[in-house]
Amino acid sequence: MSASPALLNPLQVAPHRDARSQWLPVLFSLVFVCFTSTTFMGGSHTQVVLDAVWKAVLGTWHWNATGAVNAFLRKTGHFFGYGMIGIFFRNAWYSTVRAVGSMLRSWLMPVSASLAVASTFLVGCLDEWHQKHLPGRVGSIHDALLDAAGALFLNVLVWAFFARRRKKMNAY
Repeated sequence: MSASPALLNPLQVAPHRDARSQWLPVLFSLVFVCFTSTTFMGGSHTQVVLDAVWKAVLGTWHWNATGAVNAFLRKTGHFFGYGMIGIFFRNAWYSTVRAVGSMLRSWLMPVSASLAVASTFLVGCLDEWHQKHLPGRVGSIHDALLDAAGALFLNVLVWAFFARRRKKMNAY
């Protein structure tokens, strides 16, 4: 039994999947953003959890480092979390643009990646605007830019991976 071509190449849309189904991961990720964009998921609450884990694992050793670790983990979460949202957006835009027509065929990857980064930046801006109005949360354009940078980074990484793969396949 051989694997489906869509499993081997995520850019290739399986015949039974239409462009609309590619938007489901985007929808689920936006629901996740809504969940995490609450007072409960603010820095002060994650700090309490990190303090408890830190104390359980390391005791009181370097106790004062938890603030910096919390900030680092939160920014890393922004970068890679929104980077994955950027990948979901790219897949959805790729399928949608591909379904629209073949006139953009040669520009399919850059157009879908650009739309993905712009969409991710828009979601990040809306998320930060929402957080600005919550008690205990702060909205920051720097976080929205970090979100877009994560989306750009992972989209470039995916593009480089497939470009290298295409180059290897053409070499044979």
